[in-house]
Amino acid sequence: MESGAEARVIRLRTAIALAVFTGLALLAAALATGAHLALQQADQRLDRFAMETQEAAWQQVLEAELQALRSEATAVTRNRALREALAGDEPVAGYADPLHNRLTAAGVASGLVIYDADGERRFDSVLEDSTECPLARATLDDGRIHQGLHRTPEGRYFAGLTIPLYDQGQLVGVVVPLQSLAGSALDTLAGKADTRAALLDAGGRVEHTAPAVALPNPGPMLNRAAARRTTAAGRHELAVHLPLTPFDGEDVTGNIVVIRDITDSVTTQRFINNATRAGAIVALLLIGWALYFWLGRALRPLREAVATLEDVGQGRFTTRIRRDSRLREVATLQGATLDMVERLRRMLEVEEDARLAFLDPLTGLANRRLLHERLDHAIRAAEQSGRPSALLLIDLDNFKTLNDTRGHSVGDRLLTLVAQRLQGQVRLQDTVARIGGDEFVVLLEELKPDQDQAVADAGKLAAKLLDHIREPLILDGIQHVIQASIGVTVFPQGGDTSEELLKQVDFAMYQAKHDGRDTMRFYDPEMQRQLQRRAELERALRDALDADELLLHLQPQVDADGHLIGAEGLMRWNPGDPREVSPAEFIPVAEQSGQILAIGRVALRQACEHLARWRNIPGAEALQLAVNLSAPHLRDARLLDEVRQLLKETGAPPQRLTLEITESVMADESEQLMTNLQELRALGIGLALDDFGTGYSSLGYLKRLPVTELKIDRSFVRDLEHDPGDAEIVTTILAIARTMGLEVVAEGVETPAQQEFLGQRGCRRFQGFLFHRAMPAQSLEALLP
Repeated sequence: MESGAEARVIRLRTAIALAVFTGLALLAAALATGAHLALQQADQRLDRFAMETQEAAWQQVLEAELQALRSEATAVTRNRALREALAGDEPVAGYADPLHNRLTAAGVASGLVIYDADGERRFDSVLEDSTECPLARATLDDGRIHQGLHRTPEGRYFAGLTIPLYDQGQLVGVVVPLQSLAGSALDTLAGKADTRAALLDAGGRVEHTAPAVALPNPGPMLNRAAARRTTAAGRHELAVHLPLTPFDGEDVTGNIVVIRDITDSVTTQRFINNATRAGAIVALLLIGWALYFWLGRALRPLREAVATLEDVGQGRFTTRIRRDSRLREVATLQGATLDMVERLRRMLEVEEDARLAFLDPLTGLANRRLLHERLDHAIRAAEQSGRPSALLLIDLDNFKTLNDTRGHSVGDRLLTLVAQRLQGQVRLQDTVARIGGDEFVVLLEELKPDQDQAVADAGKLAAKLLDHIREPLILDGIQHVIQASIGVTVFPQGGDTSEELLKQVDFAMYQAKHDGRDTMRFYDPEMQRQLQRRAELERALRDALDADELLLHLQPQVDADGHLIGAEGLMRWNPGDPREVSPAEFIPVAEQSGQILAIGRVALRQACEHLARWRNIPGAEALQLAVNLSAPHLRDARLLDEVRQLLKETGAPPQRLTLEITESVMADESEQLMTNLQELRALGIGLALDDFGTGYSSLGYLKRLPVTELKIDRSFVRDLEHDPGDAEIVTTILAIARTMGLEVVAEGVETPAQQEFLGQRGCRRFQGFLFHRAMPAQSLEALLP
């Protein structure tokens, strides 16, 4: 019984093991089949990738040959002697031979053909007498430049370009430089290792090979775009068929076949197949005795390999494989698969890098590198031909605000739409580039020869670009209206460089922004000097603040009898020094750069120091000293602590200090501003409303503000003797001040008649050149009795 039970257990265990093993064997076979199919898909994608790569390479090679021919067009059209010979039905060989020799010596062309306006061939170094040239015939018919392929009856293929020659507005002939495809073009196409190229006729006969080695008959490959074959030596090759169509026809009359050795790739793929099978067998053996534990470990790498290969087959070069298997065959499979995926990924990256090296990845426009190359070429062309070109720098206004509020994805989409609008407004030969952020550049080449007309055309285009940029955009259901500032420069100007021209349009663009944005400005050397002077002044002002070069000069204020009663502090930079800078020059710079806060702090400290010293000078202890604070300073939440600290440090009496407020500050009735003014007044500090009557004058403002004094602006005082309107304004200000119990100081008093007029109407405090100019504190103290 025991022996029978044991046998039944053994049979049961054997049956279970066989069932599990059979199921796992089927599963492993399915996985291996999936891996094999995925590898086949990868092979097909590699074939398509190779075909597309070779087609792109051929187009680049052909374009390079045509570009070399186009580069000679200007020199040919400027050959006056050749034009006159053609126009006068004279022999042209004497003029054509040097041109032919130069082109062939430079490798630009392998032959030259010249026709007159009647289609008669006047010079021919490459074609036979009976050969027609459709390229030349097209140019003789329409007078335009044509380019394309030309095939001779003997089966030779050339890349050709027609250059029409005009004399006094009449077409007198056509120059056709031809470059044989059997030369540098084929050599370039076969330039990589393990690669050969062949030029075939329509029937598959080999006309030329590169390199010049024997080539097996590729004719049978012509019925497929890409085909694989195995050589007698056991090497594997991939052949890509590139059909050739001449300029004047649609039928294929020739072929280029590019053959690349793919033995390593095929070997790797076969190795992957073998490794997959070996891994499946190993997995089955392991799973058979270790059951579910080893099943998971054995099948995971296979699953990852299959998923990775399927991803590769779909063009997704990502991997889910980890190099962690302890099974040699599976690890080899992992490594081989990873290596294959990595090689394919690098191949794509190389192709993508080659494409993006000269393009902006977001908009597809030319990038800074390509712009510099084309700008350098445009500079040389403009200097040689004398035809002006123009450069435009376009900077979007307030783009950063949109980018920060709506997000970078919306900002990127807006930049892409703007790029499309710019491209839609320029000619094909012009260049539109994005050089960073929200900055675009447009290069306009070969404008009209007249300089004034070229400037006008560039201005018209800039205005048109502004109009198209500001057209509303709908992004995620929200309408946006974007604006731009454009700087423009026209060249040649002599000694131009790409960096210098970009600096010029940058200066012009910032001038457009300074002038209100949404506009364009042409570069002006004087504008550049002003901007440089402003930047130099800003740096020097920062150094001057650090070196304590700013001093508070005092302009005395007197009563009706001419007695000194106070002064207004006016900031001076290097006073009395040849390097002295006028306040009219440095104060606006300080306001734009934000340094006006630092200047206000210097003025406030020096004023408090003067007041503290005057407490010990007989006759000076009652003087009132006023200083002007900027709007940002008055709104600063730290102002009260700053003033309290200065009064404490210096011991200045607050009731002798007056802070002057310009009327423009009153347009901002912020809570912080009103709090600061009220607290300053609570400290005993006087508040004077400066330039009263020039801006936001109203009784409502006077009622809400804790001011103690009004200052009549000098513009009213200057003309009150001759202008009844100014006289009436001054009289009204004095009446308002009396009604509200405010002190009044008249600024800019320069004549006794002005003082008398003001005194008769109740003004008792005066300031101006009639009495004293601004002076150092020591000079003012010398005026004391």
